Amino acid sequence: MDTITAKVQMLGGFCMTINDITITDQTHQSKKPWSILEYLIAFRNREVSSGELIDLIWSENQSVNPGGALKTLVFRTRKLLEPFGIPPHDLVIQRRGTYAWNPRIELTVDTDLFDDLLARSNDSTRSDEERLDLLLQALELYQGDYLPKSGCEAWVIPLSTYYHSQFIQAAHQAIDLLTEQEAWARISSLCRKAIEIEPFDDNFHYHLIYSLYNQGKQMQALEHYQHTTNMFYNEFAITPSEQLKELYKLIQDKEHGIAADLSVIQDSMKEASHPSGAYCCEYPVFRDLYQLERRTIARTGDSIYLGLVTISDEGGELPKPFITTRAMNHMDTAIASSLRRGDAYTRYSVSQYLVMLPTTSHENGEVVMQRIVRNFRKLYVRKELNVTYSLQAIAPATAAEMAPEAE
Repeated sequence: MDTITAKVQMLGGFCMTINDITITDQTHQSKKPWSILEYLIAFRNREVSSGELIDLIWSENQSVNPGGALKTLVFRTRKLLEPFGIPPHDLVIQRRGTYAWNPRIELTVDTDLFDDLLARSNDSTRSDEERLDLLLQALELYQGDYLPKSGCEAWVIPLSTYYHSQFIQAAHQAIDLLTEQEAWARISSLCRKAIEIEPFDDNFHYHLIYSLYNQGKQMQALEHYQHTTNMFYNEFAITPSEQLKELYKLIQDKEHGIAADLSVIQDSMKEASHPSGAYCCEYPVFRDLYQLERRTIARTGDSIYLGLVTISDEGGELPKPFITTRAMNHMDTAIASSLRRGDAYTRYSVSQYLVMLPTTSHENGEVVMQRIVRNFRKLYVRKELNVTYSLQAIAPATAAEMAPEAE
């Protein structure tokens, strides 16, 4: 037999190419024949016993005649290979009760290339530029998770987990090296791909936002920040990291040249819209307001209270994400309508809001917090949620805190 090379993709979906002819698991044929082929490719360095394949396919539903059923299934697997114009028995071979991919048919598998590129990128003797090039080649190979259509198979899960984690680690390493080069556009592109594969990693979101900001795309950076925080809160029920929250303060400020007209400056600082109700702001902004108020009350002696509103289920735990999302949207409306226009509040976590109450007494603060709960109950009438709150006077800043640092 002449030398034949088969090119195989496992990452992002299975496909095999021989002599410019490609077969893929995206067709509508039964999954079981593909499972046999994928398994034989994955464990191509050994012969696989009939019993192992029977356990693979019928582990939970033993066939009356597993041996005969396996022969039929292998026949269907070989039928998948007919488009190559090579006798299928020469590709999937059988001997002494075992099956295997013919070792004389050379395989070029993307997972092997991926592993090799990452191994070479970890060579400490290479320059950063060489390591980056190898990492980017590996990341380009990663078209998605390992055999996603078979992702629930017991043998696929550990391999999928392994390659997924390797991709995440390699992406982080590449981003660090690209950041040293200030290659912001390349970072944006890489982060977008990484987010498609791992949307839970807020480090990818952070670097995408930061890279957009450094390209002068402030509005895109702000839009993705808002999209990310909403997604983390509402879809994933995850509180964004402090690092991500801190980024908001950086990207919200535009660079200003020298200006002499105060009216122009005031216009630039006005709210883009005129929402009714209290002022809802991002947590870093709220924290700055909190620190400012601590300085103010140190001078005036006024009383300002900090309130925390928490939503939980009947067992005191975080509700299911879709319930939390709906409830927190109603809580946002309840707080905005219960406070004065000059009061500020912020979302602190998945199921909590902070409010700042310039008031004269703890009793008055209690009245406001109870009004928030009542207004929420009018909007969210189901009883499966608990709403609790706490209220505490804000301590004035100390002289030591306000003193300038010694040089």
